[in-house]
Amino acid sequence: MPSVERREMVDPTAARGSLVGMMDAMRSAEGDVDDPLLAVRFAIPGPPRAYVERRRLTARLDRGAELPLTLVSAPAGSGKTALVASWATKRRAPGGTAWVTFEERTTPATAFWPHVHESLRQLGVALPVARYDTPRAHSRMLTRLAGALAGQTHPVTLVLDGYELATTEDSNGIDFLLRHSGERLRVVLLTRVDPVLPLHRYRLAEMMTEVRMADLAFTEEETSRLVRQSGISLSATSITALTHRTRGWAAGLRFASMFLERSDNPDEAVDQLAGDTGNIAEYLMSEVLQTQPARVRALLLRTSIVDVLQPGLIEELAGRSAGRTLASLARGNMLVEALSDHPGWYRYHPLLRDLLRAELAHRSPRGQVRLHKKAAQWYARQGFLRSAVGLTAAVGAWSDASAYVIDDLAIGKVLLGNDPSGLGDDLRKMPRDIEDPAASVVRAALALADHKPDRCAEELGRVGETAAPESAHSRAVELSADIVQTVRSGLLDDPETVAHADLAQEELSRLEREKVVAHPELTALVHASKGIALLRDGKIDDARESLASAARLRAPGCDALTVSCLGYLALIESHQGQLRRAQDWASQSASVAQQTGLPSVGWPPAAEIALALVSTERYDLRASREHLRAALRSYDVSEDPVIQASSAIVQARLLRARGEVAQAIDLLETIGTRSRGEAGWAFELLQLEMAMLTVVQGDPEVAIRMIGQPSDRDEASRSLVLGHAQLELEDWVGVEKSVSAILDNDNQEIPLQTLVGGRLLEVAYELHRRQPGRARIALNRSLRLAGPEDLRRPFREAPPAVRRFLETDAAPSDRKALLGSVVDSGRRVLTQRSIPAGSGTNEVRDEGYLAPLTVKELEVLGYLSELLTTEEIATTMFISVNTVRSHVRNILRKLAVSRRNEAVRRARDLSLIPD
Repeated sequence: MPSVERREMVDPTAARGSLVGMMDAMRSAEGDVDDPLLAVRFAIPGPPRAYVERRRLTARLDRGAELPLTLVSAPAGSGKTALVASWATKRRAPGGTAWVTFEERTTPATAFWPHVHESLRQLGVALPVARYDTPRAHSRMLTRLAGALAGQTHPVTLVLDGYELATTEDSNGIDFLLRHSGERLRVVLLTRVDPVLPLHRYRLAEMMTEVRMADLAFTEEETSRLVRQSGISLSATSITALTHRTRGWAAGLRFASMFLERSDNPDEAVDQLAGDTGNIAEYLMSEVLQTQPARVRALLLRTSIVDVLQPGLIEELAGRSAGRTLASLARGNMLVEALSDHPGWYRYHPLLRDLLRAELAHRSPRGQVRLHKKAAQWYARQGFLRSAVGLTAAVGAWSDASAYVIDDLAIGKVLLGNDPSGLGDDLRKMPRDIEDPAASVVRAALALADHKPDRCAEELGRVGETAAPESAHSRAVELSADIVQTVRSGLLDDPETVAHADLAQEELSRLEREKVVAHPELTALVHASKGIALLRDGKIDDARESLASAARLRAPGCDALTVSCLGYLALIESHQGQLRRAQDWASQSASVAQQTGLPSVGWPPAAEIALALVSTERYDLRASREHLRAALRSYDVSEDPVIQASSAIVQARLLRARGEVAQAIDLLETIGTRSRGEAGWAFELLQLEMAMLTVVQGDPEVAIRMIGQPSDRDEASRSLVLGHAQLELEDWVGVEKSVSAILDNDNQEIPLQTLVGGRLLEVAYELHRRQPGRARIALNRSLRLAGPEDLRRPFREAPPAVRRFLETDAAPSDRKALLGSVVDSGRRVLTQRSIPAGSGTNEVRDEGYLAPLTVKELEVLGYLSELLTTEEIATTMFISVNTVRSHVRNILRKLAVSRRNEAVRRARDLSLIPD
């Protein structure tokens, strides 16, 4: 900023005299040679009421005192005077420290050199009488003054406070003295404006130290000490907020302390601190705003509506030369900060911005609205949607704000409800009485994001009532409304979801490719909603395709959606028996969740339920329970019928494994009753599982009635249940038909579990026909099917005759690598069998195996092999420690061993547990 030229303030004849005469004239004009006001100008100011010693800055001043020039340049109220005064008071330099304070209202315009002379004279510098009224006399005066300084034994320090009042000629004189006084002069300049000195030359020659606004800003620790000195108690969070709000500005902190002293709750009062009222506003108005010309004040007001000013926007709001003016203000320490990492960008001090915005609203409310809309239009053209919406929302221009969202096709971001920019926070302030199609669609999306589907439907209904003429904007409104409707239908399990999704897809296909690519979240939302709806309807292949399409997009902001789609894909494959593929999808789901920082408690549960199903199919019951618990911790599984049904099936299978079949049926009955009204694939899964358990419970006729008539999508699975019921009833003709229905079915992708179960049912049928060769072939086929996926549950739950046949006919490698502990826990004593030579069996003979183990004893045995303690086993199985001990005693007795580790070794030899 240009230096301020001073007006004449004394008798012109006095200015033409000597320097000593000039001082006498000033004293006479002020009425007394010992006038206290004049004395104050040469006195080091005292400290403010609350002063914080800042050693990091006084240390810098100490280092600067070794150099010719120290520049302390910062805005008004930055604490320049207090800092340097404290340092100068405590300093004990041999040459002494002189202080001169220049004030615009009380210091005569021509008093600069007389004041300098007087201050140096008080330090004992021998100064000759000199004149300075002509250029030649002025030059001679500077030469003599430099000589006098050069003759000093020690360097003297001269502090000039208020140096922004110095003229260019004064600065030239200071520069001359610094260069010609034999390094016996140290000058400390306190100024609001950088002086007209060759600072670049001083920096290059390492002749100066600088203290700027950023250096003077209080740290949080210094702020804490300042407020404590004022008797105020603030939390660490409030200290941080106060420091940030004031940017460490000393005057702001002192005024804030006065404000907080009057508050009953200082921590709450910190949030109310602003620059548009009270002492802060008065200080900023008098010391900052009113010191600027009218055109600069107008620029400040017009540009205060945004938080950060950048090239283009500056000119849009305040004209072509506004950028240069802001650069000048930033250089002039006017609480205008240039952003170092973005050339040409600026921001105002928060408290100054408060004042400017309040002034603008007071002077021109309509102008304020126009400026907000103008800036919003500029942001929208640049693609900064959040800023455009925020500016229009701030002045209640809700139709404009909604139009920006719709025209930018940002409805997906609103639906997802996780936009880090805070777009939804502004839009939620919109009143419900805004009659505008775009506003209705935005409110509908917000309602759905807030889990209010009824409110969403109400808002969507208003869109048609206020339909606009055909235009690009109206087409964007229609597309946005259809996408919101698709997502809503999907969440409510509406049978029309697929139709809504197809309509939205068609509308997306009519958009320019660039727009679709720019908003992948829209396509992802549509595909995901459609895929989940297809899955609920049992259309597995189509569901898989839609969900995979949504997951592949990896749309920004759709992290939870991607995790969910990958989890559903895992769930599909686990139900289909593709266990390795299910694990891969689940692993990808977890990986995306971790990479994107999705909180574990908010992970969609599909992947965990899928892993629980996989573990159940492999008969790793402990892992299954752990995955089930993780799913229940992370999410409310009751929100989705497929996830709810899958979760119930896992729990039922775990109960069955513990021999608690009746409890498993009760659980499925309860869940099935809740979902009867929804029907669909999930309900059919529950029905089939419950029917199979009913067979196990000994009620095959009831099971047959439960499964009813076959449908296209579950014929094979229904036939498997029916076959087990017929086996229980010894209806061998029916068993044969059921086996044929499973193995000869070419109309659908049959789950692997069903195929393996069908082969095992075939084994039972052939054993009944006394065809061990055919039974062996069927068994081998089932093993080949199950082997790649480590599928074990069908073998564990096979009919008793099949399990006995497994013991005598399965190869050791199959029993150990695949079957593990799934071989019948209730098998007979092997040593009592006579095994014909050449029978091809590989039965393990062990005289020590005296009696079969129960289901729970086998489970305890498995935990013993994992080295769990008695207490850990009790916690895992939800039983008492004494019960565990009882099971362990029985295991030791039945296996004819005395130690746990011996029991584990014997059990592995017998293939009761895997190696």
